[in-house]
Amino acid sequence: MFQCFSIIDILEDPKHDSLLKTFTLRKLATQELVCDAETRENNVFIVLSGELRAYLSFEGREFTVFTLEPESVFTTHSKMNVAAKRPSEILVADIRLFQRAMFEVPELSRAIFQSMGRGLETTLHIIEELVFLDVRQRLICFLLEMANERGCKVQDGISITLDYNTEDIATVIGSSRQSTSLMLNELIRGGELARISRTQLIIHDLTKFKSLVGSNDLTPWPRPRRQTTPL
Repeated sequence: MFQCFSIIDILEDPKHDSLLKTFTLRKLATQELVCDAETRENNVFIVLSGELRAYLSFEGREFTVFTLEPESVFTTHSKMNVAAKRPSEILVADIRLFQRAMFEVPELSRAIFQSMGRGLETTLHIIEELVFLDVRQRLICFLLEMANERGCKVQDGISITLDYNTEDIATVIGSSRQSTSLMLNELIRGGELARISRTQLIIHDLTKFKSLVGSNDLTPWPRPRRQTTPL
């Protein structure tokens, strides 16, 4: 039978006290950098609490590749910028010590490989969407994912409460803030969406909204969660 392994449970197991001592606890304030694309550090970190963002930056524009939540594992040599989206705590260890720990604790290796599989699947999906969909379609996919994850049925359709501002959404779908705002307003003016408040939207007809991307069998845009990169 397939068995899932929780990284946090493994670290908190008393028999793995020596493994836990490999790590150093680091507390992060909102927007504080863990590392940037040019860092020479060669560390592994595990997210204990909060939420981090791994992103690429080019000519003043940013693109969010991963959202790292509790139990996510990432490395500082990924050539990405990583910053806290909100107050967070991480455990940090030198990669050589971490690799040794993986050999000594088989459960840890299995937990990481499981996360790696999820991370690879999400990455391939993001590349596919960026290649084949335009900005408007990617925005619709993102909103569909939000509806799937946190949507609530109301009289007028599906209500979505967003903790993303326009700039956050733009970095997720690989667009500029201006283009994202324009497309969002067009969907509202066209009647596909209704804005109830700054953080709340309503999708009136979910089936019709999916069809705007050209497929009724569309897989929603995957906002990366609990991702791991290969070491």
